[in-house]
Amino acid sequence: MSLLRTLAVAGAIAALLGVSNKAQRKQEQPSIAFGTAEVSLGMTVEQVEKALAESARHIELMSDKHTALVRINNVPAPKGHEGQVTFFDGRVVYAAFHFPDAEAADQLAQEIAGAVENMDAKVCTVSNYSSHGTGGGLSQTIFDCGSKSFNVMITETLGHKERYTHVEITIGAIPRSK
Repeated sequence: MSLLRTLAVAGAIAALLGVSNKAQRKQEQPSIAFGTAEVSLGMTVEQVEKALAESARHIELMSDKHTALVRINNVPAPKGHEGQVTFFDGRVVYAAFHFPDAEAADQLAQEIAGAVENMDAKVCTVSNYSSHGTGGGLSQTIFDCGSKSFNVMITETLGHKERYTHVEITIGAIPRSK
């Protein structure tokens, strides 16, 4: 009887620890790294500024007072732009890390591998979009992987042989305007 009771108590403790670990994991907000700084959903403007400052970065608030560009310190524009953070009611609701534009296939492969490695879930839903018009074309593939997603965009301008490939990792969603 004591063996049965011991097993029951051990099972209850294991179940309690499992529920506790799930609750702790649920409380962790998705985050994106800018250098060594982690920006998470729900952070305040001040928390983001402090985290980025410790990683030699800062935000540049746009005129809408919600969107901020993440910039590397002491790198003049247009270079040094690493991504975007969007705030709503003073808290992060969306963040995107922009990989540098890929100039070669191996660089693009490394960026995509880095984006995949950065996903919380390894099972993703994939959406493909393509459009072409008088100004050129756009091809976009979005990988939704749980709390994070990554996006590969290829743009071509009509009349130019140049093709730009852009990879980004995102968390959250940009709120729709009222």
